Amino acid sequence: MPRKIYKLCVSYDEAGARLRQKVAENVKGASDFVWQASFRDLESAELPPGEGAVWVYPVFMQSGRTVTETLPELLRSLYAERGLSPALEFQPVWGAERTWNLGVWKSLQNELEQDASLLVVAHGVTGRELPPEPSDFLEHSKVWLPKGTEMALAYFGVSPSVEEVLPSLKGKKVLVLPFLIGEGKHMREDMPSPELAARFGKELKILPPFGTFYLQAEHAYRSAEPERDAGKKSDWPDMTNLEDVRAWYLQQFEETQKELERIPGYGAMREGAAPVIEQITKAFAGVELGNGIGLLQADYRDMGGFGEVFRGLADSDERHDWTKLTDAMLNHCYTALCFTDPEGYRFLVPAFMCCDLRCRMWSCMEVTCPEDFAEWGLEDTALLSADQRRAMEAYVDFCHSHREEDGENRKLPWQWN
Repeated sequence: MPRKIYKLCVSYDEAGARLRQKVAENVKGASDFVWQASFRDLESAELPPGEGAVWVYPVFMQSGRTVTETLPELLRSLYAERGLSPALEFQPVWGAERTWNLGVWKSLQNELEQDASLLVVAHGVTGRELPPEPSDFLEHSKVWLPKGTEMALAYFGVSPSVEEVLPSLKGKKVLVLPFLIGEGKHMREDMPSPELAARFGKELKILPPFGTFYLQAEHAYRSAEPERDAGKKSDWPDMTNLEDVRAWYLQQFEETQKELERIPGYGAMREGAAPVIEQITKAFAGVELGNGIGLLQADYRDMGGFGEVFRGLADSDERHDWTKLTDAMLNHCYTALCFTDPEGYRFLVPAFMCCDLRCRMWSCMEVTCPEDFAEWGLEDTALLSADQRRAMEAYVDFCHSHREEDGENRKLPWQWN
C-alpha cells in the first residue's frame, strides 16, 4: 500500500452534505485532510492531490451504475486532465457497514413495539442486479434487534415493491425505514400511505429517511453515553508527547473493549471458521515482529505521527507473540496493515484474520486489494511463506463464501499476476 493516502467523501448531491460531513469526521485521522464533494458537482469540486492514493468514500450511494462505473470513470477523467493518475480505492458504500450504525439500531430497538415488523424501503436499479447495501443492512440488523423481529425489504420502482411486500408482513404495526439519504422526491411522493396500509389491516409509522434518522439516532446514542461527555474520546493526544500518546492508547483500548462487549454477536465464532483459524495459527506459529513496524507504530503513522514519539512507541508494541494482540487493540488500530512494513505485515495479519473469524473484528479490515494496489500489496506480503499465503487464501475463500469480500474487484496481491 502507498504511504501517502488522501480521503474523499462523495455524496450524490448537496442534500447529503450534513451526513457527508459526519462521515468525513469519522474517517479523519488526527492530521488527515479529508476532501468532500457531491457527485453532481464533481467537475467543479476541489479534489485531493493526485500523486498518491485516494480512498473514495461513497456516502449513501448504493453500488449501482453511479458508484461502480460513472463515479470511477469521472474521477479518472478529471485527474487525467491534470496529467495525474492516482490509485483510486473505493471504500465500502457508507450505509450498510455494521460499525457505523450502532445509534440506528439502538433507536430502532426503542421504536419497535412488540410484534411490530420492520420494512426497509430502498432505491431499486432498473435492469441490473439489486444493490447489496439494503439487504446487508438488514442482515447486520439481525444481530442487534430483538430476536424474532420480522424484517423485510421493498424497493421503489422495481420488484418487490411495497405493495407486494406489505400484505405478507405478520405484524399489524409496521415501522417503515426509508433507505434514503434525505428528504427528496421519494419521501414526498412514494411512501406507503395510511390508506394502503389499512387495506391490508396494517398501521404504519414512517421514520425519517435513513440519513436524517442516522444523525438523530447517533446524537441520541452518543449523548446517552456518559463516558463520551466533554469530548473525552474525540480528543487527540499531544502528538509530541510519548507518555501522553501511550496513555491515550490505553484509554482508547479500554473504551473500545467496553463497546465490543455491548455487541450481542461479539465473540460467537463464525460457523465453519475453526479449520481456517487452525491453518492460520499453524502457518504463522513463531512469527515475531523483529525490526518491523508494530501495531501502535502503524496506527500512530496513520495519525500523521513521526519522529521521536514514533520511535518510542516501538517499546510499547507487542513484538514476540501476535496472539497477545487483543480484540480492542486490533479494532482500534484497524488501519495498521496499510501503514506497517513487510515484517510488521507478516506479524499483524494473522491476528487480524483470526480476530475476524472469531467474530470479534467489528471495524472495517481487509487483506485483499483492487488491481491498482497490487504492486504495493506485493511489497507488503513479500516475506510470506507459501504456507502463510495459502492460509490467507483460505481466509479470503471463507469470506467470499459469506459475501464479506468483493471477489471480482479485490484479490490477494499475488492473485492479480
